[in-house]
Amino acid sequence: MFYPTSTESKLKHYTQVFPTAEIDSTFYAFPQPGTVMGWNRFSPRDFIFCAKVPQTVTHDKLAEIGPSLESELDRFARLMLPLNNSGKLGCLLLQMPPKYKYDLKHLESFLSILPHGFKYTIEFRHKSWLQESTWPLLSKYNVAYTIVDEPLLPPEVHVTADFAYIRWHGHGQRPWYDYHYTEKELESWAPKVKEIEPLVKTTYGYFNNHFHGYAVENALKILQMLGKLSPAQREALNRAKAHLEKGKGAEGLGEWVRGGDDRPKIIDFLSSLMGDSMLARALAIPDEDVSIKIATDEKIVAKIRDYQLTMDFGPKTIIHDCGDWERSIETRQLCKHVGKVLLSLPEKIALGWVSQIHEDTDAWLFQKPISKTIAS
Repeated sequence: MFYPTSTESKLKHYTQVFPTAEIDSTFYAFPQPGTVMGWNRFSPRDFIFCAKVPQTVTHDKLAEIGPSLESELDRFARLMLPLNNSGKLGCLLLQMPPKYKYDLKHLESFLSILPHGFKYTIEFRHKSWLQESTWPLLSKYNVAYTIVDEPLLPPEVHVTADFAYIRWHGHGQRPWYDYHYTEKELESWAPKVKEIEPLVKTTYGYFNNHFHGYAVENALKILQMLGKLSPAQREALNRAKAHLEKGKGAEGLGEWVRGGDDRPKIIDFLSSLMGDSMLARALAIPDEDVSIKIATDEKIVAKIRDYQLTMDFGPKTIIHDCGDWERSIETRQLCKHVGKVLLSLPEKIALGWVSQIHEDTDAWLFQKPISKTIAS
C-alpha cells in the first residue's frame, strides 16, 4: 500500500481511492478524543490509519526516561485505542528529532516503555543511527525502521519488523515536501519495494510531498509501476495528471516559504487546518485584496475583498461572512479568506494564531456576524 500523507480534514477526499491514511495532525499536539472517534466511525470498515506520536513524547520529554514520559505515552495510547480495537490502526510513527544521536542504551530504555498492544515504526533523522548495531535492537522489539527518502539521510533499506514503513519526503528546499518525484526517481524505488515485500506481512508507504497534489500523483504512479493499480486508482491517476498539467497547485508556495524561518511551520499548520486545495486558493488571492486593521497576539480585524474577519483570542472566536464560511462552521476547516489573512500577518503573530488554533480546533467558535445570522 502506497498512499499520500493526510490529516483528518482531508480524509474524506480520498477514501474511495486510498485505503489508508497517515495522520500527521498529531505532529504538534494530541488529537481530541472526539476526533479519533470520528476517524473510527466515519472511515470505511477496512480502512487503516497510521498515526504520528506527538512531539511531547518524541521531542519535549524524550531526554529523561521516566514517569512523565510514560504518562504521555499512555495518554496517547488511550486515545488510539478505538482505532486499535477496531483493527483500523496499522502502527504508530515515532519521528525522532534531528539532534537525537546514536545512544543504544537510551533507545532501548525508550522502546522498553512503549505501551503494549501496538505496532511501532521509528524514523531517525541523524546519520549516526545508520550502523549495524541499531537493527538488532529494533528487531528485538519488533519496531520497524522507517525507510526514508529525504535530504538528511541516505535511502537505505533495513527490515527490522514484521512490517515495513516507507516515507517519501522529497528533496525540495523549503519545505522539503514541496517536491515532485520524476518518473525516473520513482523507477529507482520500485525494485527496493519489491525486495521488501516478501520479507514482511504488510508494507506501508506514504508520500509526504503533498503540496500541488504531488503526493497523490506520485503514490498512484508507483502503484502503477508495481502493477498494483486498481481501475478506480487508474482513473484517479489520470485526474491527478490533468490537475498538475493545468498548473492548479499552490502557486507561489515556494516563493512564500522562502520569506522567513517561521513560514514553513505556518504552511504546515494551515495545510492541516484548511487542506492543500483551499490553501492553494488562499495563496492565489492578490495581496492588495487584504486590508489589516488590527493584528496583535490577542485580536485580528481585517477586510478581504468585500468580506469582514474578526478573530479574538480571549473567547477563541473567528467571525467571518463569506459563503464558504457556512461550510467551514460545519467542517471545522478554515476558508481561503481566513487563510489569506493569516498569510498576510507578520510571521511571529501568524505562527502564534495558527499553532493555537491547530492545538485545539474544537475549542474555537466558528461564527457568522450576528446581523448575517438574523438575515438568513
